Amino acid sequence: MLRCFSDYVSFVVKYPFSKEGLNRFKEITSERGLYINDLPTTPVGMQLLRRAYEILSEAIMRNTISDDVDLGEDELVAHYIAIALAAHLDKSLWRRFADVESKRFSGKLLLEDPDCMMYIAREFGIEAVRLRDLDIYDERLALAYDVGVRVWSYLKFMPRNDPYWKLVNRYLLKGWVLATYKDLVRLVEEAVERRVLELINKAFENVDETKSLVDALGGMRELREYRMGVTSKVKVQIRGLTPPCIEAIINEIKSGGNPSHQARFALAAYMLRKCHDIEGRPMEDCVEEVVGLFRTVADFDEKKTRYQVEHIAGLRGGHKFYMPPSCQEMNSLGLCPTNLGCGVKNPLNYTIKALRMQSVQGTQG
Repeated sequence: MLRCFSDYVSFVVKYPFSKEGLNRFKEITSERGLYINDLPTTPVGMQLLRRAYEILSEAIMRNTISDDVDLGEDELVAHYIAIALAAHLDKSLWRRFADVESKRFSGKLLLEDPDCMMYIAREFGIEAVRLRDLDIYDERLALAYDVGVRVWSYLKFMPRNDPYWKLVNRYLLKGWVLATYKDLVRLVEEAVERRVLELINKAFENVDETKSLVDALGGMRELREYRMGVTSKVKVQIRGLTPPCIEAIINEIKSGGNPSHQARFALAAYMLRKCHDIEGRPMEDCVEEVVGLFRTVADFDEKKTRYQVEHIAGLRGGHKFYMPPSCQEMNSLGLCPTNLGCGVKNPLNYTIKALRMQSVQGTQG
């Protein structure tokens, strides 16, 4: 038996969206005769419903999920009820919730032994084999890599818009992409995010049937107000040089948060372009500044961070100097706090516009 299965209840609670987690959720609901629409009619059901709302609220508003270990398997059930509640929110928040759930999942998986990592990766359809078990094994390669991932699995789950994951920048041998255990867990994180989004989409198809849950929670007013703050268009008066989206990511980092990989890419690309193209500083200095920005992130790895930043700067790989995502893309990712209220097409345009305004005001003064 895998070590991660030594405590089955603990396993399914830690990994609710694994195959075992889903199966156990179905067993629990069947054993108890628990129907989601009946939750508001019993004290136990309301307790589960409130816990699900706590999970969803914390994920959306604080970008994290704290575990309630005292609930046992009820904690597993609450994560699935949170899916049903999420379907009632604006679609721009679905990905945010899925991202936080996937980060919770991968954060716990990183603490498991390699056998458990491999098992769960394969469960999500990621074909991975330990490097020592492949006929391409080489002691020199083993110093840098732990596993081989089938190229098609790798391409299916690799993070997008991140030069570190582009296939041209990876070691590919006989159909296997060489990776570390940490890389493998990152692929699992992407797979979990997709699964959560699929479950929310499925819940959305029957959203009318679960309206009673929202009514029992008083309409989820807090989250609906938060949604309004995120998705209602807010006309921004340009004052400072930093666009609201970038400022929000920087503040999240400074407060000890863990921004998504899309947010990190956007921040790095913006800062590099601003530093080099607008301020005219040497690219090497710009890279150092951006690497320094990420030092307070919990999972900071200087070697990996520098490698990724240099790729974005065009100093490695295909030597493409990346632009930050457009405002439209930032908004679709849930990274625009004004819902396109700045009146520009790219975060860089905001800074350029602000500089021009400063220049005009200086001339007039």
